[in-house]
This record gives sequence, structure tokens and C-alpha cells, in this order.
Amino acid sequence: MDNPSRLLKVSRYVLEPSVSGLALVREFLKATLMPFPPAQPHVYDILSATHEACKNAIEHDPVARHPVDVACKVFEDVVVVKVSDRGNGFDPDILPPQPPDPEATTGWGLFLIYSLMDNVDIETGRDGTWVTMTKRL
Repeated sequence: MDNPSRLLKVSRYVLEPSVSGLALVREFLKATLMPFPPAQPHVYDILSATHEACKNAIEHDPVARHPVDVACKVFEDVVVVKVSDRGNGFDPDILPPQPPDPEATTGWGLFLIYSLMDNVDIETGRDGTWVTMTKRL
């Protein structure tokens, strides 16, 4: 985001490391985004991408003890969501992800994130992973 427009709202949510909490993240994002008419047509893309990023963070934390941080910034012309975890990271050579086999029942997360959002930046290492997703309004 080179020249950010005016910031309208910042919201943060800390997700406990359980898949059952994913519905709460979706409700948090809906409550954050729906008051802004320019964001409304994009809410379900943003929800789905964020859900996948959070699900990956939870599923790939080998001991499931670290919370996942979700920050959402709503600007006049863009929404930026950052999902941060403290897991072991992953091999960045898989980025950008290739389409999974159409018959696959797993492995769709990163592909969907990249497909649904306008820009995705992922930093990963031994201390965690930071997924920053941007959707133009």
C-alpha cells in the first residue's frame, strides 16, 4: 500500500488456538467491515481468506498453545488484514502457491487466500508467520 487513504477503523482479535474459535473470527470481521458500505461487496472474500490464514496457523502449530493475532485496518479504499502466529513457519519456496488437485480435500488454504485477495505478503520463519492480505474497495 504505497499511499494509504484515510484510516477509518482498526480492530484486533486474539484467537485461541482451536478450530472452534474460527467462527468468532468471522463474526469479528463482519462486525468490523459491515458498517462501511464500500467494504460490503468484499466482506465474504475477506472473511474466507482470513479464515484460511487462521486455520493454517492453528493446524500447523504443532503444540497448539500459541494464540493467533488478527488485525484489521479499514481505509477509505482498501482493507488490510494481518494474521500473525508464533508457530514454526513453513518453506517459503512454495509461494506463490500452485492450484491444488481439484479432487484434493486439503491444501487449498494458501491458494484460496491468493485467489480471493488483491495482494498477499507472507513472512515466515522459526518465530512465526505473518500473513498480510489486502483487498481494494
